[in-house]
Amino acid sequence: MSLKEKKIGKKVWMFPDAYLPAKGAQYPNSSKSKVYGHESLCIINPNSVKAKLKINFYFEKEKPIKNFNKTVDSERSLHLRLDKINIPNYGYLPREKPYSIIVKSDKNVVIQLSRLDTTSKYNSFMSVLGWGDDV
Repeated sequence: MSLKEKKIGKKVWMFPDAYLPAKGAQYPNSSKSKVYGHESLCIINPNSVKAKLKINFYFEKEKPIKNFNKTVDSERSLHLRLDKINIPNYGYLPREKPYSIIVKSDKNVVIQLSRLDTTSKYNSFMSVLGWGDDV
């Protein structure tokens, strides 16, 4: 049975523990690009059509940022660097401030959240699959 024939993923994904760390030191990598502390939403769309996402960011003491739109092409993955998105009427997400994320998609997708923290000489990496539902 192919991926197209299976129901893979969910339409709603939640990540209660998001935290964009301080930029920190440059992380050494083999691609010669400059990588610093960040978070990414890692998304796979196994469908034969594009998936349209609406991403909401929730804070402890501020109003939420709602309906940041992103599209994932059919049968593709996307690693959305959260430190690099420029949200209309808001700007960039704040660093060193806890928040939560809810992603809604018009197609079933699978999403995980990854964090690279380069603020000490012992870098840390965390990745977690979100809680998904078809609400």
